[in-house]
Amino acid sequence: MNIEGKACQMKIFVGESDKYNGRPLYEEIVFEARKEGLAGATVTNGIMSFGASHSIHTMKIFAISSDLPVIIEIIDTEEKIHNFAKIVDKIIDGSKKGGLVTLSPVNVRKYVRGEKYNTFGSF
Repeated sequence: MNIEGKACQMKIFVGESDKYNGRPLYEEIVFEARKEGLAGATVTNGIMSFGASHSIHTMKIFAISSDLPVIIEIIDTEEKIHNFAKIVDKIIDGSKKGGLVTLSPVNVRKYVRGEKYNTFGSF
């Protein structure tokens, strides 16, 4: 797979305790992205957030909620990202937990597989 130049970045913001069919929501999205052949996905944890509900999510002891934010980032061609966005919408709607999905244009300078990753393994 080769991505270079104009591409699209999808960012998905959900809670780390959100589930879909018994699996963490972020895992479901990453495994679906892999199944759909997207270039890659990265999940990062946030330390504090609020969203549409305006509830503060943090690890502080007196906080209303400790459900920390999780951000899933995926970069691929615009066509693949837009097609995958439909799948993400269904997953988030099915979780009934809410979330935020953004799409932004990006310019990919370099995307190469390292030598140690020249074979595909499975989980």
